[in-house]
Amino acid sequence: MKRTLIAFIALAGALVAAIALADLRGTWTIEQSSRHPDRIQLNLSRQHNHFGSSFPISSFTGLSLADGASNFELRSEAGTIRFDGTFRDGDGAGHFTFAPNANVVTTLRSMNVAGLDDVDDEKLLSLALHGVSTDFIRAMRAEGYDVSLDKYIGMRVFNVTPELLQELRTLGFDKLKYDDLIASRVHGVTPDYIRSMRDAGFTKLSMDKLVATRIHGATPDFIRKMADLGYRNLDLDDLVAFRIHGVTPEFVKELAELGYHDVDSDDLVAMRIHGVTPKYIRELKDAGYEGVPVDKLVSMRIHGVDAAFIKKVK
Repeated sequence: MKRTLIAFIALAGALVAAIALADLRGTWTIEQSSRHPDRIQLNLSRQHNHFGSSFPISSFTGLSLADGASNFELRSEAGTIRFDGTFRDGDGAGHFTFAPNANVVTTLRSMNVAGLDDVDDEKLLSLALHGVSTDFIRAMRAEGYDVSLDKYIGMRVFNVTPELLQELRTLGFDKLKYDDLIASRVHGVTPDYIRSMRDAGFTKLSMDKLVATRIHGATPDFIRKMADLGYRNLDLDDLVAFRIHGVTPEFVKELAELGYHDVDSDDLVAMRIHGVTPKYIRELKDAGYEGVPVDKLVSMRIHGVDAAFIKKVK
């Protein structure tokens, strides 16, 4: 009975291992970058999971883009992804399997990395694909980021590196919160962007404010264009309001052509909110109302006074 139980447990373990192995198989495609011949775009598909990212060709062992059958590997501390398939004209497709290295979990536990309770082969595959190594974790900790494993993965996904953190520190952003770091990467608040905003006169913006300028398009280029039209020294709220409500350089230029020069910034926003467009102004002019002050134009629009209404009452 005891031997039967042991045999059953061994068989169950083998079945579980086989199922796990089956779960970690999938298909791949590779496309060579037209702009960067030393890089490829790797796409993996497995059941309902999909992954895609750009890699240097040098990341792989044995990878050749030459026509014909191909076998190559992506080796990492978390495990090895083995690929087999075929290439033609620089593009390839085939199948992959992942051989996880469970020992890395032991190392992570010895480092007291948080968030290891749900680490399985799936998570190890994610570590392998995103290049999350124990060396990377140690380097990020040296920069002050002792976070969970999932957050280290997030940092790799969005290319938050020790070098980036050091450059941000020189710009006055030391030990940003994780969410702020990720938001800065998602919205393109790079060190160069921060320097450009400072050159445009915004020298003391928080990361939240910088992210807001990117989200709404109140960029250095927009700031320069509005300054060229006479709107200098606007505060950030004015610039963001311009972008939210559609106060563009083109809108300002068209108003000037209709005789409305140096319109107050608040009035510009009010005109956009209430639909006082150049077309509306031209229609009023054709109806006999020319040179109407901006505040009157806004009031007329609010109360539904347009060319059609004027025509009716006449």
